[in-house]
Amino acid sequence: MAQRQSPTARRRRLALTLRQLRDRAGFTSVEAARRVDHDASWLSRIETAEVRPHPNDVRALLTLYGVEGEQAEAVIAVARQAKQRGWWQRYSDVLPDWFAAYVGMESEASVVRTYECQMVHGLLQTEEYARAAFQGAPVPMRAEEVERQVALRMERQAILTGDDPPMLRVVIDEGAARRMVGGPKVLREQIDRLIGYSTNNHVQIQLLPFGAGTGFDGSFTLLDFPPMPEPYPDAAEERMVYVDTLTGALYLERPAEVAAYATAFEQLCAVALSPSATRDALSRIAQELDA
Repeated sequence: MAQRQSPTARRRRLALTLRQLRDRAGFTSVEAARRVDHDASWLSRIETAEVRPHPNDVRALLTLYGVEGEQAEAVIAVARQAKQRGWWQRYSDVLPDWFAAYVGMESEASVVRTYECQMVHGLLQTEEYARAAFQGAPVPMRAEEVERQVALRMERQAILTGDDPPMLRVVIDEGAARRMVGGPKVLREQIDRLIGYSTNNHVQIQLLPFGAGTGFDGSFTLLDFPPMPEPYPDAAEERMVYVDTLTGALYLERPAEVAAYATAFEQLCAVALSPSATRDALSRIAQELDA
């Protein structure tokens, strides 16, 4: 099955790999940079995915780290892929850098786990719901900006219907499911969309009811990424947490941080309704909207 590829995800994967290979080879970042005729800040920016290294520089680092042959060529191939343009870059007029990074990572994720306490997740929104959400955003947008944002959101959803869809696990607060975004008709269509997706093998939706008596004080998303095929060097499992804010975002990658959010997500799943009970609850909400 063809693997989805994202230059953003590849750049971050390359950064993680080069950092791990340097550690295994016993070099400090200062020593390694000096050995390939660069300064330490250059390598630091590469290892934090701030810059895209030239494949020739990657080859020099790999030689220094003792990585050769097919493994080296596999890493250099990823370095070339990291320099390509992502499909989302044609929306750069309305896509801030801090969110472009998320779209790029989402495009290659193998598992997306998300808790939504305010709105339906973007991957599951109908076009009219998305339009109403952007029109009602705290920061006003021009009409043409709204339409560009809606188009971007609809194109993001293609990962769910492609040949290699991620596993999407969603816990949605009942308040988010009932929030009257766009009015009763728009929300009714959105509930129908959720009910339809709830029977998809790659989508798991759980409703966190008011009666659960618990929740979380902010939405968050965890992304897991597929392992690289051989002969790519072994690397630690890559996972990250994304937390959206009004004017930016947090990207959390330290193991302890990711583990804390992963635990929180599983606890939310444990107290949320099961997928089948969620379908029943969503159907009742739909009936209420009809009434």
